[in-house]
Amino acid sequence: MRILGKFFLYADKFKRRCLSKYLTSLVNTENGIINSEVDLYHPENIFLGKNSYVNGGKLYAGGSSKIIIGNDCMISYEVHIRTTTHNYKNRTIPMKEQGGYEKDIVIEDNCWIGYGVQIMPGVTIHSGSVVGAGAVVTKDVEANTVVGGVPARIISRL
Repeated sequence: MRILGKFFLYADKFKRRCLSKYLTSLVNTENGIINSEVDLYHPENIFLGKNSYVNGGKLYAGGSSKIIIGNDCMISYEVHIRTTTHNYKNRTIPMKEQGGYEKDIVIEDNCWIGYGVQIMPGVTIHSGSVVGAGAVVTKDVEANTVVGGVPARIISRL
């Protein structure tokens, strides 16, 4: 029974490695890695830079919007990056009838995105920044800063 258990453990690792390579092949990347636990939507509009990786979560690009991740970025588990959202500001029309919009999301080089981060449409996270676990990023993040919280705010400068 122990041998069979080890076989399934290795088979599962092999399956995940193969699936990870398949997911990476769907995205426009050069030496980047996308874990098999990442959901992709419109992978043709997702760009992953050199030596960057995405461990888990959702990369949801719209049909006419892009997710651009620079070089040497680290993106943790359960991160949700989505370029589409709903309109909701017209109080005379029910929200479900207001439609939605799309805006690109850009994560520049050398950024670290922590566990469970949500990045909203239209945001740019500039080079050398860190986004703390659980943050909801609704506005651009300055270069070389650490942000965290809901909504994300500057915690320190690097």
